[in-house]
Amino acid sequence: MEIILITGVNGFLGSHLTDFCIKQGKKVYGIDLPNRPLHNLNHYTNGQLIFSSEEKQKAFNASIQIPTTNENFVFLECDLNNISLLEKIITKIKPKYIFHFGAQPHVIPSWEDPVGTIKTNVIGTINIFETIKKYKLKSRVIVACTSAEYGTTTSLNRPLKETDPLLAVHPYGISKIATELLSRQYYINFGIEAINIRFFNQTGPRKKGDACADFISKIAKIDSKLSEPIIEVGNLKPYRDFTGIRDSLKAIWLVASKGTPGETYNVCSSKKIQIRQLLNIALSFSSKKIEVRENTLHKLRKTDEDIILGDNSKIKKELGWNVSVPIEETLKDMYDYWLDYYSKYKD
Repeated sequence: MEIILITGVNGFLGSHLTDFCIKQGKKVYGIDLPNRPLHNLNHYTNGQLIFSSEEKQKAFNASIQIPTTNENFVFLECDLNNISLLEKIITKIKPKYIFHFGAQPHVIPSWEDPVGTIKTNVIGTINIFETIKKYKLKSRVIVACTSAEYGTTTSLNRPLKETDPLLAVHPYGISKIATELLSRQYYINFGIEAINIRFFNQTGPRKKGDACADFISKIAKIDSKLSEPIIEVGNLKPYRDFTGIRDSLKAIWLVASKGTPGETYNVCSSKKIQIRQLLNIALSFSSKKIEVRENTLHKLRKTDEDIILGDNSKIKKELGWNVSVPIEETLKDMYDYWLDYYSKYKD
């Protein structure tokens, strides 16, 4: 049985990848920050979100294992900056694949805490690669990167290719440029099989913090009679490139199993859609009359590119990947997810 390690396992991508790998018959070890509510993984914990220290099980000489209902999923609490514990986990399980998805993944918090963002995203990545190098492990590492790395390169006014300049305009994007370059450096210097996935906007059930998730979750909350029929939004003028999680998972596995070490692959739809159109689709799911308040101050970014559109020709040509799920279908999946969520949790 293949052993998989997923960092950031309780996140959006990590939790969906866990489901995907277990269905494929893999043994999944997942790590995430201690004491985070398990909203994305509670289907493995009988709905329990928080575990006390007494409920956690011993692993690697510490009470860091969260009990799960699936023997092929081992969930461990570990900060990526805890190098000694991280070393113990990686060297013990010797994973075939490491999906490094653990990060501080948002733009606005990176302005508020640039040091914490760099520490988690850059030093956490170094700790993984140093462990592989030190113990001469044969793990292949798939690193989650982002279209935010392109920054002002969007002024090219065409779909962005993997070879275009990386000119990020915020600490988050800069931290992921460093992550990506570190991955390439460890491949070139030490032969560690590392591959970067430069994700454009990925969305789907469980997602938080992007426009789709903000719109859909709020509308579902209104329809669940847990909120007044008012939705506050930021700038609706930009265009973005969204891919649904079902297509993203196929791309991730193709990159892991067939991708070329040292390379970077864009994962994107190569189709632009205006944020306003996404809101209109989301509003169409509700029968209520909802007031929309545009350009709400706390929803606005310090910088907001007009268009971010990716070129996916490389992953299509080299790995045979194609987008198959329409954005409308993904948004409806998200709406149904949030209706179910609010039927169980009222926050």
